[in-house]
Amino acid sequence: SWESGVDGALPGVIMFSNPLPGVWYRQEFFEGVAEDVAQVLSLNETVTVPYGSFSNCLQIAEWSPLEKGVVEHKFYAPDVGLVKVIAIEGEKGYEELVDIEDN
Repeated sequence: SWESGVDGALPGVIMFSNPLPGVWYRQEFFEGVAEDVAQVLSLNETVTVPYGSFSNCLQIAEWSPLEKGVVEHKFYAPDVGLVKVIAIEGEKGYEELVDIEDN
């Protein structure tokens, strides 16, 4: 882990409050350690997972120059958050929301 401003590490953006398709951004940046980036692909995807079906989902692509050829697509549902992750390149597999527990 690192702290922004220490040894050249910069803050990143996890999610825009008003995302726009096509825009890419750094999620984190500490050269040679953490260089994750993302690009907004869509604002109106429909996603079905074991927990339910969601419309108007945000779809982003995520990758890092430090892991050449590895790309994931992530889907975020309004008022829920992350509901699905799909390995697109360089890896295999997926993650889907199955339940939400209140603690």
